[in-house]
Amino acid sequence: MSVPLIYIGGAWRSGSTLLERMLASIPGFWPVGELVFVWEWGLKLNNRCGCGERFHDCLFWNKVGEVAYGGWQRVDADEAVRLRATVDRHRNLDRIAGFRRHGKLAADMAAYLDLTSRLYHAVHEVSGASVIVDSSKTLSYALVLRELPCFDLRLVHLVRRSHGVAHSWSKQVPKPGVGDGNSFMSTHQPAWSVGFWIADNLLYDALAGQFPIATRLRYEQLVADPRIQLVKLFDRLGLRVLDRTLDFLKDTSAELMPTHGIAGNPMRFDQGLVSLRVDDEWRTSMSPRRRLMISAATWPLLKHYGYPIAPERLLSHDLATPSR
Repeated sequence: MSVPLIYIGGAWRSGSTLLERMLASIPGFWPVGELVFVWEWGLKLNNRCGCGERFHDCLFWNKVGEVAYGGWQRVDADEAVRLRATVDRHRNLDRIAGFRRHGKLAADMAAYLDLTSRLYHAVHEVSGASVIVDSSKTLSYALVLRELPCFDLRLVHLVRRSHGVAHSWSKQVPKPGVGDGNSFMSTHQPAWSVGFWIADNLLYDALAGQFPIATRLRYEQLVADPRIQLVKLFDRLGLRVLDRTLDFLKDTSAELMPTHGIAGNPMRFDQGLVSLRVDDEWRTSMSPRRRLMISAATWPLLKHYGYPIAPERLLSHDLATPSR
C-alpha cells in the first residue's frame, strides 16, 4: 500500500511553512520541512531541527539515519550534496520528467533516488505516520519524489500574490537555528524575486499534469479561512481525514505542535497559539511605483490565479474564490 506524500510546491516565500505547520496538527500527518536540504543543512552544517535540537542531537533524525543507512556517519555528506546539486536543477527538468533520456545524468539520478528513497522510507517507519508532508517547493525535487517506490505523491501548488512575495524577499528577517543564530534570510531586489515568481509558477502550471494528483491553493485564502480551505484540500488530494473539525484552529489563530521540520521559514520553531493573519505589509510599505511595476510584470498570472491586477483593490478581492 502506497503512503501519501503531500508535496507543497511553488515560488519561495509563498507561505509553505505555515501550510505545513497546519497539516502537522492533524493526527497521522508528519511534516519533514524542506527535506531536500537535509544533506547540507543537517548532515554537514548541523543546524537546528524544528524541535530546537541540533540535527545530530535530535533523537528522531538520529533514528532515521540508523534505519536508512545504519547511521549518518555512513553517508558521504559531500557526495550527497553533490548529487543534489547535480540532479535537482531546473535545467534537468526535461530529463527528470521523462521528456528526454537521462543520458550522462543517469548514474547520478539513480544514486540520488536510492539515497532519497531510503531516507523517506525511514521517516515513514520511524514516525509511524500515515501521511508525510514535504515543503521543499522546488519542481525538480517534486519530480524526483514522484519516482519513490511505495509513496503516492500528491502535489499542492501554493500561490501567493506577487507583491507579497517580492516584499518578503526585500525584508531582512533573522534566521534562527542556523550556525551561531545570528544569520539572516537572504534578500533580493523585486526584479529577481518577480522573475522567479513568474518562472516557478509557470513551470508548475505547465507540468502539473506529470503528477497523478495535483491541486492549487492560494495563501491568502488559506489564512483567511483555514478550516474550509483545508477541508477542501483534503478532498482535492483524495485524503481520508476522519476528524474534520480541526480543533487546533481557533477564531483567528492556530494551536501549532512542535515538529522535526528541516530548514524553512523561522516560524517552524513557533509553538502554541499562533495568530493567523494575511501578511499584506506590502500594501503600506511598498511604494506605489514599485507596486505598479510588479503589477505590470505579473498581471497575466495574477489574472490567471484570480487576483485583482490593481494592488489598490480591497483585500476581500484577493480572498475571493477564483473561477477555476
